[in-house]
Amino acid sequence: MNNGSVSGAMSRMTSGPRTDAPHGMPYFGDSRCRSIWQWQLVLAFTVVAISVGVALLTPARFADWRFSVGSLAVIAISVISLAVPWHRLGQNSVLLLPLLDTLAISLMAQGGVAASAFLWVFPLAWVASYYSVTVLIGTLALIGLLRLINLFVLGITVETTINVVILLITLGFVGVIMAVGSERNHSSRRLLRAQSERLAHALGRVNEQKARNRRLLDSLDIGIARVGAGGLIEVSNDAFHTIFALDAAAQFHPTRAVEYRSRRGEPVPAGQTAIARASRGELFADEVVWLFGLDGQWRAVKTTTKAIGHGLITGDGLLLVVEDVTATIDPQAGREATRRMISHELRNPLTAVLGHIDLIIERPDIDDAVREQLEVVERAGERMQQLINNALTVPENTPDAAVDFDLADLARSSLEGFSPAADSAGVVLEAALDEKLCVCGDAFRLRQVVDNIVGNAIKYAQRGGRVSVEGFRPGTGEVGLRISDTGIGIAEEDIPRIFERDFRTQAARDSGIPGTGLGLSISRDIVVEQSGRLEVQSQIGQGTTVTVVLPAAQQLSHEGAPA
Repeated sequence: MNNGSVSGAMSRMTSGPRTDAPHGMPYFGDSRCRSIWQWQLVLAFTVVAISVGVALLTPARFADWRFSVGSLAVIAISVISLAVPWHRLGQNSVLLLPLLDTLAISLMAQGGVAASAFLWVFPLAWVASYYSVTVLIGTLALIGLLRLINLFVLGITVETTINVVILLITLGFVGVIMAVGSERNHSSRRLLRAQSERLAHALGRVNEQKARNRRLLDSLDIGIARVGAGGLIEVSNDAFHTIFALDAAAQFHPTRAVEYRSRRGEPVPAGQTAIARASRGELFADEVVWLFGLDGQWRAVKTTTKAIGHGLITGDGLLLVVEDVTATIDPQAGREATRRMISHELRNPLTAVLGHIDLIIERPDIDDAVREQLEVVERAGERMQQLINNALTVPENTPDAAVDFDLADLARSSLEGFSPAADSAGVVLEAALDEKLCVCGDAFRLRQVVDNIVGNAIKYAQRGGRVSVEGFRPGTGEVGLRISDTGIGIAEEDIPRIFERDFRTQAARDSGIPGTGLGLSISRDIVVEQSGRLEVQSQIGQGTTVTVVLPAAQQLSHEGAPA
């Protein structure tokens, strides 16, 4: 044993109970009672075991009242200790237990079982662990006094004297070892606590720096994202989320904005999109793709990848930088966006003006002439509001937006795009799309519908689930898609509200799965614009089936394609 450790432990001990015992020890913390019971019950079980052994081997020992009383005293002290509210008593009160145990063990040792004296290790270890050196020395002195009294009673001999000396030296050594060990444990706890505080402080600084970096990224007009293997968008700023129509939470490709090689051109295959290429570690610069979002708007986006770290995907992934260059490439689109922005900004204050005019007209304290003038202003404002609404609702799509296409082929393309996301989520995709489903309509908007429904199905099916897409003909002149999942389902009372904007079911909110509650509402509007219908059937805990039914191309050719 290190002398420095012993002297250090001794010098840090005061004359009273320790006030720095670790949490969970007998004298401090909420677990004081439990710890006291543990120490006392260990001694009680040991005494019971010894008593049973004595009863089996030498039952005559119980004839000595001192052994019997001493054994019963230890058991009685243990039982009483279970009923005492130690957390309400002072620290010095707890010292009574090891002292009473010491006296009870002395009776057992005097009762003809000399080996019982070694039970003094229990109260001595207790005192050495949680009390000062003065209390430890006092306990050793009490044990020594009890042994001397026993010597005088039994008679002093060389052998009994040597036994007492050996016993006291052994107990003293055990006491010092326990005191030093306890002090070392406490020092380790202090060190760990200090290290934990430093780590917490460092973590706080790191989080603060990350928050500053995030605010800086979000302030940029250029979209930035770190793309990992499998198309996982690990970090992205607000501009990237806006351009690619992402939810707030990071997610796998594909996004809700579909990439096309040109405006109203062919869709980019899932494996060749900017995000998919970045996930494979491809480097490219200033490549322009067109995005068609759920809002029905086309965006020209310039995409660039930059390597970060010491490698590509094996290192820190790739940085994907995207910039909306629609106004530069397509001036008409830029003017359209400006027109919409100005119209939107004009509508808000005009609504406030009309609202206040309504309130003034209803006041009883204005004369008829003023009311007539206000009504003229109100009618003019309403005409202006109608003009603004018309400007906002003028469709961007030209009359040739209705084209012939195969709905089954569109669904297969969507499933191909969602395959990486489904694999990552542990969801099985199944398709029954062998029959050709000819439709004449806006393929770009309907692709958004299918993507949204399939994406939701994968999201709510969760790991181990299944999503199936089936093409069918519900009736003459109609074609349809049936998208089914084995997910969390929708409660019966929520089904009438699922097409409301911003509505999310309680089951969806409880699942912690991110969402905005806009997808189904927007999808239904698109399907209705295409003269179709969207139906939902679901059962809570069993899954959901979403059915999209559209007029077949043959019927539309007779009735006229929708604009």
